[in-house]
Amino acid sequence: MIQATKAAVVTEFHLDSLSARSMELDYFLMVFDKLSSTASLLAGFASSALMVGIPRRDNPFLVSAFLVSTGCALGCNLLVVIVATMCTMWGPGMALRGEDATAVDYTIFVLEQAQTRCLKFFIFGLMCYFLSSILVVWLLFDFIGSVIVSGILGVLILWTWCRSVQIYRALLPQKDIVSGRVKGNLVKNVGELMGDATLQAEGGVSASFATHI
Repeated sequence: MIQATKAAVVTEFHLDSLSARSMELDYFLMVFDKLSSTASLLAGFASSALMVGIPRRDNPFLVSAFLVSTGCALGCNLLVVIVATMCTMWGPGMALRGEDATAVDYTIFVLEQAQTRCLKFFIFGLMCYFLSSILVVWLLFDFIGSVIVSGILGVLILWTWCRSVQIYRALLPQKDIVSGRVKGNLVKNVGELMGDATLQAEGGVSASFATHI
């Protein structure tokens, strides 16, 4: 009776600690889903821009800058889509089917690192897309029209940047981010408490474990 109660207490503790980590896992999956959706939209716009016919080829530097910026926008956004899709597919599986609670901690650590890198590529791809939009105007329209459209796009880019910085400062925690990880001597194998250190999930219930129960 005491052994069973002890195992039940430890199991309940692990379930409560994993519920907090589950919220973190859902958060990162939501972030990757939003990044993937937005990046796929920008990648579609960038791929469409590559198919635009360029009638004026008297300025090869302008054409080269347009192709480089558009290619960078397409490549970065495709990279974000691929990485976000892989993390969304395989992250929950790693956390769900791992050996113990450390699998969830490792999954969230990998997702957090991937999110930081994906966000950098997403911002760089967004900047390249804005630059590509300005350059294509100079390739397709006359001087006056290009100046007008470039001014409008420049104002919109500046306004978007200012608003993004304000939202970033308002919503991002200024201090260290609190993690849901419970720091302590977590029991990796409940069978150790029952006198059977060889008990594993795939091995089933051994005779020693059944004897203690």
